Amino acid sequence: MIIKLNLQNSFDKVKFLTLLQVVFVVLGFLSEATMKQILLNFTFLFQIIILLITFNFYYIALKNLFYSFWNISFILMLFYIFGMIRNLLFGTPIIGILYFGAIILMVISCYIISSPLYYPRFHWWEYDFRYRTDLKCHVDAEGIHSVGRISDMRRGAACLELFTSMNIGQRVQISLEILNQSYTLFAEVRSKREPIMGRATVYGVKFINNDLEQKQRLKFLINYWNESKRIKLRNKFALTSKS
Repeated sequence: MIIKLNLQNSFDKVKFLTLLQVVFVVLGFLSEATMKQILLNFTFLFQIIILLITFNFYYIALKNLFYSFWNISFILMLFYIFGMIRNLLFGTPIIGILYFGAIILMVISCYIISSPLYYPRFHWWEYDFRYRTDLKCHVDAEGIHSVGRISDMRRGAACLELFTSMNIGQRVQISLEILNQSYTLFAEVRSKREPIMGRATVYGVKFINNDLEQKQRLKFLINYWNESKRIKLRNKFALTSKS
């Protein structure tokens, strides 16, 4: 299977870093087995098969943006840390460095992929409108005029929930009314999550900041969204403690 990657694209960059991470760990694991002369040991063969199967599921989870990616990342991180400590303190330091390299690669990958473009923090379980952290917006694009919800405004991007189909790469105009004032932002669709029955499609959008006014507008809206989220969360817990 040939994997084609465009390293100018942040998602493909994460895929490349993940594959490099796999190479570091497998190389370290095989080197460790070689040093201990257990390459043909049944236990080692079983462990390497389990490791490769885990990496396969890990890559599939990343490729399809499944949230299980984070669970597997946590398990692998523990494995890397134990492998690094074991080899730096009691084994071969160069093998420990390979595990350390895998840790660095995972941290970089997880930071890049944690953007709202790929893994948005949307609270679909919150049905009480008083505590919803999203903002109502109007979306205009070529042949599209729809009402949606926008949330998780971080790192120049956001999560857009919409009951309308759009293509990746499509430019959109997002209009919001905040404190009786209208704000317009321009963005590009970078990712798309297929909807669960009865729920909106979730898009990761990257804001286009062509001028100073657009940047100031985006900064204000992000600050407003963060403050609104904190107030709603505080009110929710205050009400819960009273009851």
